[in-house]
Amino acid sequence: MLSSRPLRGMRVLDLTRLAPGPFASLLLVDLGAEVIKVEDPAFGDPARYGLPGQSSPGEGDSALFRLLNRGKKSITCNLKSVQGRVIMMQLIAGADVLLEGFRPGVMKRLGLDYEAALEANPRLVYASLSGFGQDGPCRQKAGHDLSCMALSGWLDLTGAADGAPALSAIPIADMASALWLALAVTAALLERERIGKGCYLDLAMLDSVCALMAVPVAEMMSGSSLPQRGDTMLTGKLACYNLYQTEDGRYMSLAAIEPRFWESFCSAVGREDWLSRQYEPEQRTLISEVADLFRGKPRGYWVELFSNRDCCCEPVLTLEEAAAHSQIQARGLWREGILHCPLGSCEGADAAAPRLGEYTAQVLAELGYTLEDVEALRSEGVV
Repeated sequence: MLSSRPLRGMRVLDLTRLAPGPFASLLLVDLGAEVIKVEDPAFGDPARYGLPGQSSPGEGDSALFRLLNRGKKSITCNLKSVQGRVIMMQLIAGADVLLEGFRPGVMKRLGLDYEAALEANPRLVYASLSGFGQDGPCRQKAGHDLSCMALSGWLDLTGAADGAPALSAIPIADMASALWLALAVTAALLERERIGKGCYLDLAMLDSVCALMAVPVAEMMSGSSLPQRGDTMLTGKLACYNLYQTEDGRYMSLAAIEPRFWESFCSAVGREDWLSRQYEPEQRTLISEVADLFRGKPRGYWVELFSNRDCCCEPVLTLEEAAAHSQIQARGLWREGILHCPLGSCEGADAAAPRLGEYTAQVLAELGYTLEDVEALRSEGVV
């Protein structure tokens, strides 16, 4: 884990909402950056009120918002107002990074696009995060995580061989794009130190998902055969890499791809006759035999049996069980209101998520605005 604050002194203006952009800026917070979250005065980030259909506190303090926005400073600014755009350009002049997540063309219509920002601050790293990117035939289409998962081919490969494509409980496109965005911004800041000027970054959720598909794409490019749902090495084709139901209706995962792990597994269950069959062309019979084995005992038996065996066999835990697991607790990954970056978080990064506009007066004071100015702007709907 990092013991320092590599982005200390960097100011990030975050205009993004919901999950992808805020998760990216959360990672920048954990790396030491100061993140100013710019929100609409009337409503703020919709994530404040939870996901559709979920109940949330009336003060815009949903669990999702708290997790994704700890350690940030919220200011309100109406970008549709003339004075709001003036304030935004003043902020841009003193910032290191700007993150925006609008559809292509919106920032240009507001007069806040990269070209305008560049005039105010040539050292600015300006990053646009969108569903499909700033060019291409889909650039103006609406899209969410599921849209990008569908178009990437990922969904068609996910699920049982005899079933429909399976939905993921995790918004993979959202989270992947956040990781790519944080990486790109960090690299751009490093490059800025070498060349003395900022740059423009075009990040797309669809691109982010496609970039993660090395294994199935490599199989496709090999020309041997097209990967099929539930029939690839990682999706149920092999007995040694599969999910198995136990006697009590729970599940165990087996990931003994390497021969030494398969050997350890076979030895543990007393089935050395399976050793030579690990990669036999026809796997259905072996899968059935291994499934029968697991169905013969409850999950707790298998957990105990494999606890000291090096064979990559672990229980499929519920989210509640995972939160209580000793390894996750030892690493401090999930605590009440806090989602920790695997790199570790720096001092101040664990501060509570801000109330809507909590830091408006403080940040505007740095630009020369008095409390009376801020109150006047607030009464006019500018902040």
